[in-house]
Amino acid sequence: MSDDALRDLLTIGCANFAPVWGDKAATLDKMEATIREAAAQGIELLLFPEKVLDYGPADQDWAALAETVPGPSTERIAALCRELDIHVVFGLGERDADDPDVLYNSAAYVSPEGVQGTYRKLFLGQPPWVTEGLLYRPGNALPVWDTPWGPIGILICFDFWLHPELSRIMALKGARVILNPTASFAGPGKREFFQWTTVVRGSENVCYTASANLVGGPGRLDSYGASDLDSARESVFGGNSTIAGPAFPRFNSIFASAGETEELISATVSMTRLARWDAVYPWRDWHTTIQREAQAVVADEFRRLLD
Repeated sequence: MSDDALRDLLTIGCANFAPVWGDKAATLDKMEATIREAAAQGIELLLFPEKVLDYGPADQDWAALAETVPGPSTERIAALCRELDIHVVFGLGERDADDPDVLYNSAAYVSPEGVQGTYRKLFLGQPPWVTEGLLYRPGNALPVWDTPWGPIGILICFDFWLHPELSRIMALKGARVILNPTASFAGPGKREFFQWTTVVRGSENVCYTASANLVGGPGRLDSYGASDLDSARESVFGGNSTIAGPAFPRFNSIFASAGETEELISATVSMTRLARWDAVYPWRDWHTTIQREAQAVVADEFRRLLD
């Protein structure tokens, strides 16, 4: 889609969301109700948290909940997106269509035109604190999808919070919105961390950002972490979903932020206003022109570290 054909205003929504813990079918019903409410409020792009379909008691069969994409859940969401003319991103355990023994911690992007694909989490949590690295295989790509408002990217939790180079790569590939479905526990300073990190990812990459988190919890998740801690922690997810980004001439703004209970937040952002930065700070162009040599130094340093 050419830049001239792109829409200007985009209303982004984040679901500060509690699944029906351990009940995938009921969670899908609840997601449908949330999607319908979002569409009624004029939200055009709705973000749910990480693995929103999968969370439940520690003794559930996590692998059995995974499904292919396209699959039953994404097809159901796709039908809603067609009906309501809305775009939806949500987390789930994905089973590889070619090798059913391979699982990913994924986020599916579904548009009114159907299932567009998945982002597969790259940096998986490891024991003793998080055990997802024992179940899932890391992804191997940083896709960016075209939308009526321009390209968008998706990063999941650790990939967004702790690996800023991934956001930078997505922005260099053209992403004007980066979405972060996350499942992060509550704790001291977490609200500030959620808000400030979402803001910083937007300001440093001159793009809009949104983080959607789970709230509440199913009780103890001993198998999901805490294997060598003195005592198992309570699994209470922190909420604090946030929508942020530049608002020219401001580098950083929080457009909407939730608390620690269920709610649906939204904000309307302007791609035209975002593009105003290109006149004074065309950093994407600089990376391939007048700052190309400096960028090559960064790339070389990463290669040396890998070697």
